[in-house]
Parts: sequence; structure tokens; C-alpha cells
Amino acid sequence: MKKKYILISAVLLIALLVSGGTMAWFTHNGSVSHEYRMGTVQVEVLRSEDEDMTEVEEGTEYKQNIVVKSLGSKKTYVRVRLIPQWSDPNIPIPDVRLEVVDSKWNESNDRYFYYSKYLTPAEDETDPLIVKITFNQLEYEDKTSEFTLKVVAEGVQIADEAWQKVWGIDQLPFNTNQSSNP
Repeated sequence: MKKKYILISAVLLIALLVSGGTMAWFTHNGSVSHEYRMGTVQVEVLRSEDEDMTEVEEGTEYKQNIVVKSLGSKKTYVRVRLIPQWSDPNIPIPDVRLEVVDSKWNESNDRYFYYSKYLTPAEDETDPLIVKITFNQLEYEDKTSEFTLKVVAEGVQIADEAWQKVWGIDQLPFNTNQSSNP
């Protein structure tokens, strides 16, 4: 009787192994993955000072050319904010006059300058934002302090009107969908 159970168990085990092997032979699992890369928006400020601003004089006009370069892979709208600063926070900023001379940049009520065309992917840049700086009145304290024009540039993709959410504005201050490349 014991031999009978062993024989039946062996036959069942062999049957299971054969059917399992057959099942493995006829089934196959595989996977395929698709990689999607999101585009990037990245901008960089390039600035050139046309004139030496180490010994500034009252009433003299100085120029800076500010260019924003696209380093990303998406079509990008650009805006720039100019923040005049003295190293001594007690010196009033109204003593400094900033004037922007360029028709491709539009000043908005939010104190940003918007470039009127979008930048195309990788290595496209804006026309220069020409800023004229005039020091209206310089006191002795002003002459020992250092003046800085801080430039903050922001870029946002043009797709899906992302600028509304990212920049929190309802309308761009220019006609949209114009590329900087003809």
C-alpha cells in the first residue's frame, strides 16, 4: 500500500512538472517602455556695459545692453525686471533715472519689460534691452556707495498660455505668437 502511494505521488509530480514546463513553453511575458522627456525652459541674462561706470558723474547718461538667451528646448516668452540698488539702503532710488530705448521690449504696469517675440529652442536670444541710467543728484554719501542694476529674467513656455498661471497676468502687453527668428 505504501508503494502504491509513492507510485501515485511520483506520477502526479511528473505530470505537474510536464504540464508546468509545457505551460512555460507556451506563455511569455514581456514589457516595453516608452521614454518621454519633458521640454525645458531656461534663460540666461547676458549684459554688456557700454561705458565705464566706476567714476559716475551727476547728470551723465550711462548705457547698458541687456540680452536674454534661451538655453531650453521649448519656445519661450521672456520678461525682465530691472531693480536699481545702492549698497547703502538709505540712499533714495528716485535719484536714479532708468530709461529703456527699444521698441521690441514693452513695459507693463507690473514693472516688467516683456520681449515682444518668443524665443525658439536652444541658443536663440533677444534683441538688446538698452537701458540708459542717469544719476540725477549725487550727494557725498552716494559717491562712496556702489550702485547696482539687478536684472531678473524669467522665461515661460508659450504653449497652453502658461504665462497666465506662471506670471499671474491676464494678457501679454504685445501681439503674441511672433518668433524672434523671421
